[in-house]
Amino acid sequence: MNAFGIGPNLYPLRLILPIVVLFFSVLLFQKVVLLKQKVSLQPVLIFSLLYFLYLFFHTYIVTFFRYTLFAYDYEFTSILNFTFLLVLIFALYNAFLSNRDRFFKVFNQITLVFYILYALYAFYEIFTGNHLSTSVLFDAPYWLTYSPTVVYFNSNDFASIFTLMFMYLLSTLDKEKKQSMIWLFAAVAIHLLIVYYSQSRISLVVSLIYLLYRYPIKLASISVIGIFIIFIGVIFLEPNWYMQALDSFKELKTDLLFSDRQSTSIRLFLYKHSLLSIFSSYGMGYGIDYSLQYFQTINDPNLSHIVNPHSYIFEILINSGVLAVLGYILLNTYLVFISWTHKDFDLSIQIVLFNLLLFSSSSSLFIWTIYLFIFIYICKTAQYQLSTKN
Repeated sequence: MNAFGIGPNLYPLRLILPIVVLFFSVLLFQKVVLLKQKVSLQPVLIFSLLYFLYLFFHTYIVTFFRYTLFAYDYEFTSILNFTFLLVLIFALYNAFLSNRDRFFKVFNQITLVFYILYALYAFYEIFTGNHLSTSVLFDAPYWLTYSPTVVYFNSNDFASIFTLMFMYLLSTLDKEKKQSMIWLFAAVAIHLLIVYYSQSRISLVVSLIYLLYRYPIKLASISVIGIFIIFIGVIFLEPNWYMQALDSFKELKTDLLFSDRQSTSIRLFLYKHSLLSIFSSYGMGYGIDYSLQYFQTINDPNLSHIVNPHSYIFEILINSGVLAVLGYILLNTYLVFISWTHKDFDLSIQIVLFNLLLFSSSSSLFIWTIYLFIFIYICKTAQYQLSTKN
């Protein structure tokens, strides 16, 4: 979030967002008032809007009362970032209701452009070890600097967003699953390579699950091609190359074993204390971005001084309370149900994997990009309800 958020300076997105809100508000006003065109609100749009309003204003109220009555300390930057998300969601609703078809077209184009830009900059980071100043790896020792973070704080955040774009683009640009093997092989190889270097196990597993679901036969063919290339390399290249390849596969196997890293047990203790926050906050939450301070007050060596929930759902639980989490789960269940009943299994799988990816990020609440994907899933579901009504 810092890359596009409030920092030492005002970032461009903060200046653009109010203009975007005003522009689409004028378009919506023109459509409804001047042209007297009917704006149809499907049940999923109404439900999601009510949920977001509850999530934000409940968190604001909790923050206000804890600040005034109990002198809780809240970062002003976090309050601004939280407000930015509210304004962003308002802008997205205005943009979608102003022109639905154009909204999808623009979103598809922007996603493709940014996916390519992310991939190019990720390769630059992998080869050079240079990062933006907002990256946690900017001042890291040289042997740690070759994981791409692009504009995000850490590599897990980048990998999760990068994978979301990858799944969405495949489902959009290849609806009939008829892309050539060469194109698919190149796209899969580039994506998996970048995600592997990001060291995000969940993003790598999610990418493979989605590919296996979407292209089971082609993925098997790609695997055969890969094995054939390795076989040719063993015959015609130096023996050292073969040994290096074996070492790389052993390293990949180790990276994919969740039990081999202490981070897995740490996350379990993080989730345990997140659930316990229900009792200490009386189910109401602690307010805007208070999860960091919450974990700082816990004296548990099993946490290894980690202060981020590493889960979007548990972060909402700590900050916004039980009802906010139940509403979020209900919203996602609703989206999966509608898309599944309309036989858009691809969208259903994306929504499930989207939520799985949010367990990889250290702190997901203020990664504003994920709200774009939550909203696009809502919009696609609304289109199904609109077609059913018509």
